[in-house]
Amino acid sequence: PNYVRPNQTYVYSHKYRQKRVEQEYNRMLDVIVPYLVRVHYISNTSTIISTFSQELATYLYERYIAPMSYLHVDRARQELKLVKSIQHRLNKSKYTLRVTDKSGIFHIGRAIAYEHKAEAYRQKTRAYVELESDPLWTVFDKVIHLLNDLRSKKHILAWQHEKMMPKRDKVALAYLYFIPKPHKEGTPLRPIVSSMKTPTTGISKFLDKLLRPLFDKHVRSTTIIDNVDLIHRLEAYVSNGYLKPTTYLCTFDITDL
Repeated sequence: PNYVRPNQTYVYSHKYRQKRVEQEYNRMLDVIVPYLVRVHYISNTSTIISTFSQELATYLYERYIAPMSYLHVDRARQELKLVKSIQHRLNKSKYTLRVTDKSGIFHIGRAIAYEHKAEAYRQKTRAYVELESDPLWTVFDKVIHLLNDLRSKKHILAWQHEKMMPKRDKVALAYLYFIPKPHKEGTPLRPIVSSMKTPTTGISKFLDKLLRPLFDKHVRSTTIIDNVDLIHRLEAYVSNGYLKPTTYLCTFDITDL
């Protein structure tokens, strides 16, 4: 866009914005710091991480809480009015606005059309079955029993038991949802299973922290982390003399996840 307003959440309450800053700050540090420690062997008490944390907090403050000029305030109110107008029109015409699998891109379509495509996808792949009953608390009880049993037999420590133990007021059943892919012909749907709050999430996260360093170590030679890493790999590929006139570089796409 040719204009990006500072403090994108100005129209929300100050309390909401403070909470948003804390959530994003903690979420980003929880991902970035362990990665720097694990992959680049940077101490979590290093000056680099301390400086990064301070700059991140400053950036988030400027984005969510910093005051704006009168012109920006006026524009924020106009944009809010425009958004509410769009919401009213969408609701009136029975259209829905959906995020897509491409960052910053939205798709407008009829809810019934999304439902038909989702059903067609399930029928085609046979990968998902609709549950006739809610198994959440059955799974929850099994996880509790398993962890208590492991602790009573001293197979795990008290802090490990606490780390993996699910909280009754925070668990939720995993669910399937779809997001549109407008860059593909016919705007197919991409299935996503959200399981962030299932009773087994604590166990999964705990095991991931144990196994991830070992996994990353052994697959590093066959794993491309990002675009920069890809360029470095290609440069090494060429310098080692592997690139020939007969070399094929291929890409592929998965149609049904």
